[in-house]
Amino acid sequence: MNHSKIENILQNNSCNYIHLNSTTSTMDDAKKYLEKFHSNVVILADEQKNGKGRRGNIWISPPGNIYCSIALNNTIPINEYYLFSMLTAVSVKFTLENIGANEIKFKWPNDFFFKNNKFGGMILETHNSKKNDKYVIIGIGINFASSPSIEDYKTTFIKKFVKINDKLIFLYNFLNNFFFYWHNYNERKKEIFSKFYNSLMFLNEKIVINTGNRSIKGIFKGIKYDGSLILDKDNELVSIYSGNIKI
Repeated sequence: MNHSKIENILQNNSCNYIHLNSTTSTMDDAKKYLEKFHSNVVILADEQKNGKGRRGNIWISPPGNIYCSIALNNTIPINEYYLFSMLTAVSVKFTLENIGANEIKFKWPNDFFFKNNKFGGMILETHNSKKNDKYVIIGIGINFASSPSIEDYKTTFIKKFVKINDKLIFLYNFLNNFFFYWHNYNERKKEIFSKFYNSLMFLNEKIVINTGNRSIKGIFKGIKYDGSLILDKDNELVSIYSGNIKI
């Protein structure tokens, strides 16, 4: 597949398309091109030299994998922003299930797993343009052709666990699924939440949440629409809004 087919599907969804051989960060590029176009934009890079992860972490981004940022004029209520992340994750899952990968799971708040191996993740930011237009930007990193090692988890890549050789075919199908859910958000948000919820790792298991300045132990009881994690801590339910799960 060539990039013109990606561009066509994005034009049909009122998005500009920018493909870069190499860049520092597609998230930074998305903000730059929002100011240039003053309209929705999707950035795809073949490699990133300073990819962004959550909480200031660097996303290792060698050539051959998928590095994409989608910036859309925001129509989602602020208390439902996390559903945009859920929508993205469910679109990844549905795309992979359609080609035979049936064990896709999500680790709260933003990681993609096949079985117990991480193959991707996402980051969500908001952006107010100089014209004061409000945008939501989702950055997606997916191991397609290789899997850099990370400290906390084993990693894998898509070509290792499913038969697909062209990352543009994956991206094309993902974008079709993504925009289907985006355009039907109000009618489909319960479905989006349910599909994400039912694919969560560690539900009803003992976990440790590292929030940066402390660790909290408890039983993972679920999540809310706003993305907060519900933790049973000594028989008291508490909401955790950011952190990393340890088991």
